[in-house]
Amino acid sequence: MWCRQFMLTLFLALACCLKALPAVFVVSSNADSGNGTLRDALTQAAANGSATQDVINFNLPGSGTQALTIKLFTQLPEVTSNLIIDGSSQPGPKLGNSDAKVYIIPDVSYTFPGTKAAALLMTETSNVDIYGLCIKGYDSKLANFNGNLLFTAISAYDCVNVTIGSPGKGNVFADNIYGIYGGTASLTDSKNNTNFIIESNFIGYDESGTNVVELGYAIDLTADNSFIGGPDPLDRNYFAKNITITGSGNSLVNNSLSLDIHQHDMRESGASVLVKFNGSNAQVRNNDFCATLFQFISVSQFSFTGNRQSTIPGSCSLYISNCSSGYIGGDNDADMNYFNNDGGAIYSTESSGIRVLKNSIACNNKAYTISNGFGLPDINVLVNTSTEFSGTGSPGAKVYIYNDNTGCSICNPVEFLGTLTIDPTGNWKITGDFSNKKLVANALLNGYSSEYTQPVISSEEADHDIVQPSCNLNNGSITLKNLKNINQVSWYNNNDQFIKNGNSLDGVGPGVYYAKCFSGSCSARSMNFTLTNFDLEISDYNLSKKNAHCGLKNGSIKGLAVPNVPGATFNPVWTNQDGTIVGNTMDLDNLGPGTYMLSLNVNQCKIPYGPVVITDAPLVIPTPSINNTRLCAPGEASIVVKNPSAEGVYRLYDSENTMSPLQEQAGGIFKVELTKNTSFYISQYIDGCESDLTKIDITVGLSTLNIANAITPNADGVNDYWQITGIENYPKAAVSIFNRNGQLVFESKGYAKPFNGTYNNQKLASGVYYYIISLIAGCAVLSGSLTLIR
Repeated sequence: MWCRQFMLTLFLALACCLKALPAVFVVSSNADSGNGTLRDALTQAAANGSATQDVINFNLPGSGTQALTIKLFTQLPEVTSNLIIDGSSQPGPKLGNSDAKVYIIPDVSYTFPGTKAAALLMTETSNVDIYGLCIKGYDSKLANFNGNLLFTAISAYDCVNVTIGSPGKGNVFADNIYGIYGGTASLTDSKNNTNFIIESNFIGYDESGTNVVELGYAIDLTADNSFIGGPDPLDRNYFAKNITITGSGNSLVNNSLSLDIHQHDMRESGASVLVKFNGSNAQVRNNDFCATLFQFISVSQFSFTGNRQSTIPGSCSLYISNCSSGYIGGDNDADMNYFNNDGGAIYSTESSGIRVLKNSIACNNKAYTISNGFGLPDINVLVNTSTEFSGTGSPGAKVYIYNDNTGCSICNPVEFLGTLTIDPTGNWKITGDFSNKKLVANALLNGYSSEYTQPVISSEEADHDIVQPSCNLNNGSITLKNLKNINQVSWYNNNDQFIKNGNSLDGVGPGVYYAKCFSGSCSARSMNFTLTNFDLEISDYNLSKKNAHCGLKNGSIKGLAVPNVPGATFNPVWTNQDGTIVGNTMDLDNLGPGTYMLSLNVNQCKIPYGPVVITDAPLVIPTPSINNTRLCAPGEASIVVKNPSAEGVYRLYDSENTMSPLQEQAGGIFKVELTKNTSFYISQYIDGCESDLTKIDITVGLSTLNIANAITPNADGVNDYWQITGIENYPKAAVSIFNRNGQLVFESKGYAKPFNGTYNNQKLASGVYYYIISLIAGCAVLSGSLTLIR
């Protein structure tokens, strides 16, 4: 019994050990699925677990491209942890000049689940090595391509310890949207790719290493502590397209950018690399490059050392934005960067703590440009002769001095000569035999480097004051402003003939001119400036002339335009027929009848215009048309001119002989307060001329104050009739009187015959009566009491 139990325990232990042993799976079929396929090997490796490292080797039968090509119709299973996929194990020769031996390509009808499409896809895996594969075709030619998805050779999400290629076992990733993509599986967790090693690969080149093939990005990697390339020459990757690296502690070392395996410039074949870093502790070292733009965007602590541009001039530069604590070059020769360019080498904006140490930069218009920098040391060159190079700067700053030993037209920091320190008084100097040297320098203080002391001529239009010649005279000029590191300016014509020294070239006629700006043996050549003679004419296209009238000085001349002469100052002078100066502006007002001449004096050239004749023209102003109006009661009245003119103003007078108006209104509407019937007079006034007056009568309605409240009809001739003052102005007024019982005792239209205290020729009794008066339609009814006394 005990023996059987022991044997069972031993069997189980052995079974567990056997399951934990590493396994080797051999790919012997290039079919999409089935026994011996890559799909089958990935499935078996996943089933074997990840406790130990498994290996997928290749032994595809036959030779030639077709035999060595695995064509996929659907997405492979994801790569699991602790797995080596080794295409270099395939027997036979390597593909082209690469280390790859096996092709993996998608069929044009390739389908995939989800949102990820890659030859090899892994999520949250660790300890994966990928060798010797040539992966092509994950691109826009696939029938199911979608621009919103990632089509890649290799995709990794939140993976750790991934090695892609190694010396003798490199991969080829060409004709894919992405070569290698590394992202995060979730935006809500803190996971990230970590410790990627990418070396010995062709990315963007085919297996020959010399042909550039379609590729969007060589690498787009979000990861920490990853290494692309390596210190050994065999670690080198060859990149033809863009690289983006985001994260902390990542390095790009000893790679070839836009250069093929023979170090040939591949720009004409489509190679162009943008290397972009974001994050912290980034290192770019010992890379060879051509047609490459390096960018550090919002990176804290980075180094850019030992990188070397090919000897073929090209558009290569280093761009730094919103960064801090960066080293460019170093004090050791091995850390020097080499730029051989025809544009700008280094550009820094909104950054701090950027140290530009020993470098060799040749044939650049501006070796180092700083925008919106702060804390920068000052350095100025005051003497640059064959025996002395000296100037001023920030005390304590370290000065790096260079000689330009090239034949390029602009001095650059090409050959490092040495350093010195600016003394406490802010002076620095070196002496020697500099007869064959072209010296430039920059300064370093407190971790900040200045720009170089290259002669700099601004290309901004605002920094060039140009006055074109006119009247076929030698009165043109060119003035350069905001020159930097320049102690002499020499001017030449288009035949390279010297004209004069100085920041300004004046007294010249039409032609092409340029300036050479010097700092010792260093010089910068300005752009060509073309001066063209102006045949000056005053434009009267918008001339507006108004004649005087009414015997007044109310004429004007306006709208004449000065010639288009950049940088010119005009001095207009107007004279009348007597030669008397009457104005010094282009527009003239307050002119009486006469003849006027304009003369412009500009740049030694006199330009006449005229004569302009101003006459005394009659001005007929129509008499305003206004209707009489009535008010129902005292208050505000509106006086409105019919069809008012937009010219001039309208005036309101209280009599036809008054000199001063009561009001002036542009729109011909007046507001007046009235308590009684009033007449007004209105005119139109234009430029000192006035129309005839129009009379308007305003009748004010009655009020209880106009109506007597008692009568004494006793035939004494006093108050025998009911008096209603002003009622005669209302011929259609209706007047009614009632006794206290509401009986109508008097009624009249117009009140032609006033009430005398009788009704039907009978005397009415003394007492209180009541009246109602309706003046006109629209006015309120007047009512009150009337006492009859006998």
